Amino acid sequence: MLPEQERFLVLEIGGQGCAIPIADVREIVPMAALARSPGQPSLLEGFLNLRGVAVPVVCAARLFDLPAPEPGMHTPLAVLRGNPWPLALLVDRVVEIASPQEVLPLRENNSFNDCARAEAVFSRRTAFVLDCGKILLENERQCIAVLRARAQERLEEVESLRA
Repeated sequence: MLPEQERFLVLEIGGQGCAIPIADVREIVPMAALARSPGQPSLLEGFLNLRGVAVPVVCAARLFDLPAPEPGMHTPLAVLRGNPWPLALLVDRVVEIASPQEVLPLRENNSFNDCARAEAVFSRRTAFVLDCGKILLENERQCIAVLRARAQERLEEVESLRA
């Protein structure tokens, strides 16, 4: 179950309500130009240069096999705290920051990779509470880590040329 009064970032992903513990959220940034890598997995939109750090951007709708709207200039990216690097989720929209009014438990194996911990009722909608550590499968995490390391190297090369 969820701790009482825990606050969440409530999002819309492919028309579905989802919530992420606010402690797992680093920041929300607007969509920007992304660097893409050849052969990147389809769920990866590319890499965001966030103050000199290459942040992988994952299309959350594609990750959950939901309809993915075309990203626009005002599409939000929810940048999650990560270990060892941050990860950004491309989402439809940010709804609110709130504590749940009610929490409903989920059966085991009710979500892919058990990434949904509970279903919670917030002031504006019902949302699945996501476990940020289980959003990606281990092989997806490893693939993105390799591509991210390359993107970080390229970013640092470009920055050194500017200096």
